[in-house]
Amino acid sequence: MTRGEVYASCKFIACGGWVGERMSERKSFDYISDMKTLALIGVVLGHCLLFYAGNPYFPETADFTSKGAVWITTFTDASLISGFVFCSGFLFANSIKRRDRSIPEFLAGRSKRLIMTYYLYGALWLVPLYTFFNIKCFGRPDNAGYLTGYKYMLLGCFSDHLWFLWLLFWVSVIFILMKKMITKRFLPLLFLISVAAGLAVQLWLADFPYFKLSQTGPYFICYFLGILTFNYIDKAEKLPTPVLFILAAAFFAGSMFQHKAAETHFLLVWLCDICGIYTGFCFFMAVGRFKAFGRFRASRLWQYTREHSMQMYLFTCPFVYLYFRLIYPLIGDCTYACVAANFVMTMLTLYAAVWVQDKVKIKCKELTRKNAQE
Repeated sequence: MTRGEVYASCKFIACGGWVGERMSERKSFDYISDMKTLALIGVVLGHCLLFYAGNPYFPETADFTSKGAVWITTFTDASLISGFVFCSGFLFANSIKRRDRSIPEFLAGRSKRLIMTYYLYGALWLVPLYTFFNIKCFGRPDNAGYLTGYKYMLLGCFSDHLWFLWLLFWVSVIFILMKKMITKRFLPLLFLISVAAGLAVQLWLADFPYFKLSQTGPYFICYFLGILTFNYIDKAEKLPTPVLFILAAAFFAGSMFQHKAAETHFLLVWLCDICGIYTGFCFFMAVGRFKAFGRFRASRLWQYTREHSMQMYLFTCPFVYLYFRLIYPLIGDCTYACVAANFVMTMLTLYAAVWVQDKVKIKCKELTRKNAQE
């Protein structure tokens, strides 16, 4: 892998921010980048499935529930977002090891790359489109106008898929403040603080409606596990491939109890999330050792997707809603055909949207450079 490819594969690291730090030149951690990329693509597929999963928090649903959709979303709920947060913690620990920065520099970087991104996309993308098409969304009052939409977006109540940016920000802030403790010596104490932070949110902030603080509970431990795994990655990489596949299967089985766990105790949900995390980690570490997957990883399509996955995620909604409205009257009775059509159309639209965005950025840079020369 060239230095340029290493740089491209980790442009979006350390809590999901666009930063210019390279991964270790000794290791590129391709399985982490693959896991992170597939998590974001999986979120798109998960949104397409949720129309048939009977999720009470999902705004628009089909007239019936599909057992297959419920089964698949059980795993995606336990693995995708938690897996991405895990990868962010892993790469954050790596970035500190390779190039440490001061706490104010880290905080300024996260604010710029996460919170400014939230308000930029919220103001120019989320509120205008959701208001124009009157899309129902958790946190957005029914039939809300533009002013009401902007009000709830600014407060972090109406965010839809952009809630993820707030999540990454709050979780990363805690660990940035404790970055001097990100060593093997202090890992037990860091674990206790992570659990305490998650419990504090779960017990006292669960009903706090603003800036998605209430959603961060289980993800402190996910971020910590990324840091923990980074510190012992050499031992993990020595595990034989069959052992990794067995572990992935065992963790997968554990993750499938998430919906049942949600009916009992939130700590069991956390355990299911942990199982979902290590399902992906063990699986991608194992399949990455096969030459066939290496050829796929080297393909232009995967390289482009890996480099632009977060940008694609930011454009995901409302396309999945709009395509569902278009497709459902035609083939809605056929669950998997509707889901597949929605997913393919959304992904093609996301590729096009990111391509246009990149072209606009290039044109803006050219104009800026031209005006500066004049």
